[in-house]
Amino acid sequence: MLMVKTRLRQLREGLSDPKVSQESIARQAGLSLQWYRQLENGLAPNTSWTTANAILRAFNTERDRRMQEAIALDQLGLHIV
Repeated sequence: MLMVKTRLRQLREGLSDPKVSQESIARQAGLSLQWYRQLENGLAPNTSWTTANAILRAFNTERDRRMQEAIALDQLGLHIV
């Protein structure tokens, strides 16, 4: 199976020292691990605005811990409906 490097995956993999897991982002966003993995792997074509914002908050929390600049919703690479 070919692994697609979605923007969401690239952003998560860019969070190091310490590395952030899919489980951690899903938990912080209040999502099931299965749903987050589908989004990150590009297997879910759409997501809601509420879910996208929850993921954004989780990412920005982790980025803040690493003293990295916050990202915007459109940088997640999700198709929001």
